[in-house]
Amino acid sequence: MKKIMGLCNLHAPVTLNELTHARPIASTSFLGRYAFIDFPLSNFSNSGIDEVGILVRNQPRSILKHLGSTNVWNTNTKLGYEAIMYNEKFAHTQQYNHDINNIIANDWIFFDVKPDLFVIAPAHIIYPLDFNKMIAAHEATGADITILYAAINDGKVNFVEGDQLSISSEDHIDGMNINKGTKDQIFVSMETYVLDMLRLQRLLDIAKATSAFYSLRDIIAYVINHDWKVIGYRHEGYVRHFSSMKQYRDHSLELLNYDIRKQLFLEDWPIFTVTHDTPPSKYGLQAQVKNSFIANGSRINGKVNNSIISRNVVIEEGAVVKNSIIFTDTKIGKNVRVNNAVIDKHVQIREVKDISGTEHDPLYVKQGDRI
Repeated sequence: MKKIMGLCNLHAPVTLNELTHARPIASTSFLGRYAFIDFPLSNFSNSGIDEVGILVRNQPRSILKHLGSTNVWNTNTKLGYEAIMYNEKFAHTQQYNHDINNIIANDWIFFDVKPDLFVIAPAHIIYPLDFNKMIAAHEATGADITILYAAINDGKVNFVEGDQLSISSEDHIDGMNINKGTKDQIFVSMETYVLDMLRLQRLLDIAKATSAFYSLRDIIAYVINHDWKVIGYRHEGYVRHFSSMKQYRDHSLELLNYDIRKQLFLEDWPIFTVTHDTPPSKYGLQAQVKNSFIANGSRINGKVNNSIISRNVVIEEGAVVKNSIIFTDTKIGKNVRVNNAVIDKHVQIREVKDISGTEHDPLYVKQGDRI
């Protein structure tokens, strides 16, 4: 039986605007209780892949805080381990701080694990998938690399600056280019790859000989045009690409719809995350909550509608929160109205009574502010 190692790749050059100034996307809060990295790690865990390297591009403190001890697979099990892969040499040099150099700098991990195959997955694209099915397809086709992809019909607004694929018969990938948002119906890469140890080493060698600035994505696009057999594996279920504050707000709030939510949170496919010993939420006599996620430890005395409330949030009497995301340990004061906003951690809103953005331009309040 072949040994599989997962690589969670956090090197994608995408941000959620101000929300990711102090943290990477991977450790950013999602749905009030998860972080983005929980979804690829849960896919690995549920697929039986319990040895994972995490390719960290920047801000490792935030990643380590979320993961806690990496002596075990994750915070929910005692199996396997996670290895933080961080390239200190090039951490502050943008052109050289890419996943290829990170893998080279941390190749000791491969000598420890001795993997036969790799599954490489990002954190800014969320989807549920049993990687064993993709691995089986990879081996059946004899591909050098297998790329997970999806067919979308809104390419002018989604997966913009992501990878657009040209696919011919039998899922053969003929080219990979940047999606510039000119067409709606396109095939997009989900930046998830399966390849063996030999091919990965060859990619590293080719990248070194071709360009010191090449990332993994760049070198895969290069070898597609140089006779490598690159095959696509089509994903038919839920998939969302996050690269802006608006997408973050929209993709989060749409999961309040049960029909959409059940496409991500599948039966018998748990999403693991850090466990916090917080009490249940408490609702006062004046509380009114509709179509919202309320995390543990929150105290709700006002009105909440179509919103996501994280742990230990306080919403006082007369306050109204709509179409918004409120991060941990934030306090919404009496008679404050919040609409179309993303409020970061440890914020207190008391003096300004109207905190409103728009559907197309959500208002962001940064961590720790007093308003």
